[in-house]
Amino acid sequence: MLLIDTRCGDKIEIKGFFGKDAILKKIEAMGLRKGDIFEVIQRWGRNFLLKNGNNRLIISSDIAKNIEVELISTTLPFWRYRSWVRKR
Repeated sequence: MLLIDTRCGDKIEIKGFFGKDAILKKIEAMGLRKGDIFEVIQRWGRNFLLKNGNNRLIISSDIAKNIEVELISTTLPFWRYRSWVRKR
């Protein structure tokens, strides 16, 4: 599974990287390593917001399609639990 295929609320572990040397250098400069565990906080447009402890990263889809991940668990975002029906 690639990072680009994940959804909000997914907890993932990085398994490997694909691509050319320039892309691998960008990934390494961001501090992403094999075995790191992240949570996908938000997806908007072509970007992903990932959380690892107190750290947050924004990754574009160009880089996300070069990162292989494994799905550990999935949860619904907090706003999905809320009832949007107006009570009178």
